[in-house]
Amino acid sequence: MREQNVHKKTALTTTGWIILEIITVLLLLCIKELLFDIMARNDIDALPLARQFADHNWVPGDWSVNQPAVYRVLFQTLFGWLIASWGFLASSIIGRLFCYTLIAWALVLIGRKLGLNLSLLMLAVAMFFFDKQGVAAGERIVGVLETKIFAYAMVLFAIAFMLRKRYRLMAFLLGLATSFHVLVGGYTTLFVAAWLILKRKTHFPSMRELGFIVPLYLIGSIFGLKAILGELSSSTPASPISPTYIYVFLRMPYHLNPLSWPAYWWIVPIFYLMMLVGSAGILWFHRPTQGLPEQFEEYEARRGLFEFTLISLVPFLLGVVIAPFDSQGTLLQYYLFRVGDVMLHLNACLLFVCALDRIFSSRKQQRVLILICGLLVSISIVKAFPSFEKNFYSTLNFPDEVQEVDSQWKDMAAWIRKNTPKNATFVSPPVEHSNFIWLTERPTIAKYKLMAQTKAATLEWFSRMRDLSGNFNGVDPLTQFSEKLLTEGYNNLTIDQAKALIVKYHASYFVTHIQHRLDLPVAYRNKSYVLYAKQQD
Repeated sequence: MREQNVHKKTALTTTGWIILEIITVLLLLCIKELLFDIMARNDIDALPLARQFADHNWVPGDWSVNQPAVYRVLFQTLFGWLIASWGFLASSIIGRLFCYTLIAWALVLIGRKLGLNLSLLMLAVAMFFFDKQGVAAGERIVGVLETKIFAYAMVLFAIAFMLRKRYRLMAFLLGLATSFHVLVGGYTTLFVAAWLILKRKTHFPSMRELGFIVPLYLIGSIFGLKAILGELSSSTPASPISPTYIYVFLRMPYHLNPLSWPAYWWIVPIFYLMMLVGSAGILWFHRPTQGLPEQFEEYEARRGLFEFTLISLVPFLLGVVIAPFDSQGTLLQYYLFRVGDVMLHLNACLLFVCALDRIFSSRKQQRVLILICGLLVSISIVKAFPSFEKNFYSTLNFPDEVQEVDSQWKDMAAWIRKNTPKNATFVSPPVEHSNFIWLTERPTIAKYKLMAQTKAATLEWFSRMRDLSGNFNGVDPLTQFSEKLLTEGYNNLTIDQAKALIVKYHASYFVTHIQHRLDLPVAYRNKSYVLYAKQQD
């Protein structure tokens, strides 16, 4: 009985420490990201789609937010009702907090398996968030509320359980990651499978275990598998320009086309690759030859994470190799740099602090190391706090300049929402005021930021960009496509082009800057913007 009480007390103490570590990591994530760019980044696309998914009567006439869910079904089902009930601001904060808690929990589990104390784990997390999270392709693990952040939370949990040989939980979580985001979950599943094969002598599951793993993965990934089948069965519409070319080279080159990245960008991935390999080398040199079983387990976990990271870079390297030959973006469209972009950064930071832990191994050195870690993390928090404070006050005034909303645009949006029919369609700038739909709750033609997800819709999106920019302002879009080109084209639309847009898209209103004068009836104007009404015959 006494021994059982000791075990219970130890378990409670361990649980308490885990909760404390999760809260500490969560606080750092919140200071860095919680209030950053709410409804100003990818959530401009993700959250209105979820809102419309939950309530088809919200903006039924808008083309962008009524796109098929494709791989976002699970996310939109979970969050659409919340947005409909609580609004975009509250839902974004609540959703971020929930996701950040999951990610903090997963990082603590990984850190504990690697043998990291809280100060070292906090240093690794602070290093990861020092600048951009991706090393080259602009990928993010923690950030805005979107389906991808859930997938990465599941991926991090899966890695923690992979290192613990708890393969059933790992498989189900990888399935959930695939359901939330096909590419994030799918790529990680392939990496884990390759890692298990590589370590087949010590880590490969038995056939009996596989009998549980495969069904668990299939159950968890059902929404993702449905999206994959839909993609494979869809045909590519005939067009002079392919949807993949539009998506890869015109809309998303900073994510997908390494040939478009500046040369100096490559310094960062090379630096972190050297950090990763160097840290692994130090760990190998200081590997335990005798000692407690826990020390051998820590080393195996650290080695396993290094091997997993190298495997995750295979698509990254493949993308670099095929980029000069993939002229239509046929393969590049699949985000070959996505997971490796963040895994290299995160795991290099984790293994770096693991190396520090092995170098400074004596009791006295450990105390100095903890002091240094605390100092560096404190500096990181102090440096981030002014930005957090600014975002806090910006949130109190939501929406404001962070969401591209000044007093004049807020006035115009409020007038539109109160004084125009709910089903009236508006012609609005393709790039500016990407908040138009959720701020006015009125349909518009298309927005540059709200990118379509299917092949046919991508071609339609490109066609609408052409129309809204006056046939790209007479410039060849294949060589000069940009947000600036679209904006200048819209601001230079003639009266005939404006009337043609109104007729083609059955619009009732045309909103633009006050300097853009058109021979159309004025419905409303203020100091910065003017709303033209359709001319009655």
